[in-house]
Amino acid sequence: MLAVLASSAACSSKEAEPEFLGVKRVTVAMHNDLPGLSYSANYDRSGLDFIMLQHIKEEVDVDFSEPVDVSSGDRVTQLIERKADMTIASFSITAERMDEIDFVGPYLKTRQGFLVGPEGADVERLADLRGSQICTWQGTTSVEALDGIRETAGADPVTLTDASDCIEQLIAGQVQAVSTDQAILYGFARQYEKEGLRVLPDVTIGAPQHYGIGLPKGHTGDCRRLASWLKKHVGTSNWIRDVETSLPALIEDDPSWISSYKPSAAEIEARSCRDGISP
Repeated sequence: MLAVLASSAACSSKEAEPEFLGVKRVTVAMHNDLPGLSYSANYDRSGLDFIMLQHIKEEVDVDFSEPVDVSSGDRVTQLIERKADMTIASFSITAERMDEIDFVGPYLKTRQGFLVGPEGADVERLADLRGSQICTWQGTTSVEALDGIRETAGADPVTLTDASDCIEQLIAGQVQAVSTDQAILYGFARQYEKEGLRVLPDVTIGAPQHYGIGLPKGHTGDCRRLASWLKKHVGTSNWIRDVETSLPALIEDDPSWISSYKPSAAEIEARSCRDGISP
């Protein structure tokens, strides 16, 4: 009898494997084609989003699988269908998306801007793009912001499947500009510096974009834990160094970048683990 009791006590004293977001092994979805943010080449990933993942791994005591790729249009769907447990993919927090998933963030703010190629050496203002074709890609908030470009600037919007399609057409001269978040554009500008790509530094449209970490709904405790960590992290020199390392072209172009790109604790609180943006 004592042996049975001892055995039972030993079993009950075993600690359960730690879980986060209801799983013992977290799968994270990321882009693979955005240099400076989330880029994969020869099985190596780099960029600010990937660095964020490394910090989260240090903070959360569970196993993580290798990141899985995600397109812009599938970011919400992959979380809802639990093909991913977390998404870090230049994922703008919007009221519509907050109806379906939770966010932790923002960990970076940016505005939508314009990238031009070697044929756009004289382009300095939005008005200089009159009569041109401006490319963006499916599944992004950039598509909506570019909707009115024909009326405001006399340019034609072109929507392709993904970022690489737009960049290829810009280099080939088939479109005259690419428009999406400036943080993304600065990554492409550095990657294709030899091809003459550059960001128009002071030309933006639309509302600020707030990049968040996407989570499935139903895990409020884990969501708030991650948000509490993020508020502290964004206030550290590590956050500054991560952006400087990932997006050097942005830093070179905008010496006062911190005031524009760094989110406040209040902005994180207003958008994290909620069904809508808090006033």
